[in-house]
Amino acid sequence: MHSDLETTVAALNAGDHVHAHGLDSRGVDTPRAGYLLAAPRPETGQRNSGRAEGWLVYVGKRGDAPALSNRLMLYPDTGRIAHTPEQDFSLWRATTLRETGASSRTTNLRIRFGGQATRSAVEPTQDTTVCVTYNTEGWYSLATADHSCTQVFECRLGTKIWWAPLPDAPLGLFADTL
Repeated sequence: MHSDLETTVAALNAGDHVHAHGLDSRGVDTPRAGYLLAAPRPETGQRNSGRAEGWLVYVGKRGDAPALSNRLMLYPDTGRIAHTPEQDFSLWRATTLRETGASSRTTNLRIRFGGQATRSAVEPTQDTTVCVTYNTEGWYSLATADHSCTQVFECRLGTKIWWAPLPDAPLGLFADTL
């Protein structure tokens, strides 16, 4: 196995807060943030119509049990995992894009984007300042707020995302979503 991933995984214990990127139980490339629910263990998994050695990890909320919905396989060439500090959730929300204040008439809406809020995403997997822009026919583009304007995510108003208001946002702007 890849020695960097092996060294990193060997230093982790159940209960550690981590950010991981690997393949979920369906083989989809998935980022996860949360707590290791069990000690990582070497495992052989199905990959690209064959078997490959990697590390099996379970990442979820503190107190969750290891399950198919929170498992990730980390393979030496694509898997990543890092011990990270616990996040402050006082501002983060997992709601629909609509609750950020976005609409087809919104201009210059800037938020902190934390990733899509799926059932297995128990906390934000990124922290990117984005501009929310209505594209067309119900689609919204979340693009970096810097000069590059790189699209980070595209979704509809009903899509559930992790988001937080920016510190410089007007105080009353998000009052109805608390």
